Amino acid sequence: MRWLAFSTISLLCCAGAPADGRTPAPAASVAAPTAASGSPLFDRLLGSWDVTYEIHDKDGKLRTYHGQVTYSWILDGAAMQEIWTSDSLDGTPNPYGTAIGFHDAKHQRWTLVWIYPAQGSTLVVNGDDAEGGYTLTGRDADGAIQRWAIDDVQTDTFTSRFESSADDGRTWRLLGVNHMQRHRA
Repeated sequence: MRWLAFSTISLLCCAGAPADGRTPAPAASVAAPTAASGSPLFDRLLGSWDVTYEIHDKDGKLRTYHGQVTYSWILDGAAMQEIWTSDSLDGTPNPYGTAIGFHDAKHQRWTLVWIYPAQGSTLVVNGDDAEGGYTLTGRDADGAIQRWAIDDVQTDTFTSRFESSADDGRTWRLLGVNHMQRHRA
């Protein structure tokens, strides 16, 4: 899965998620964002979300997983951290990846770094708000364009899509869709 060089969501899938029973560490500082945060959209993502991951394999097979993601402001609100988990067989969330994003005031865009230790990979994507959501793009280790989009953000739900293009954006292959529901304790 080439896109898993980034994350099988964003972001994002659980195919390589660890199943060693670890639980996520408590979120770091959830400080109020500063003016550097740059987007009210990201404020709306704060908190914990239950995720249904739909992963589309190259052969067209659809795999479904469940997990959680937590969004929190870090560095006194200058950056946002996402911690992605997948549920183990007993339903315990197992962290497998993280992303740290910030509003780059110099370039007037969001920059996000995805870190996926199990695959030994990172990916940098950039973008901005787009009609109530956002779209971030970057190139993976193989040179394919990765496109991550969050849209239809409501108070308690949103959807994120992950696509890849090996031909400089002429065609796109859907890699995954994350259906997010705000976590209820």
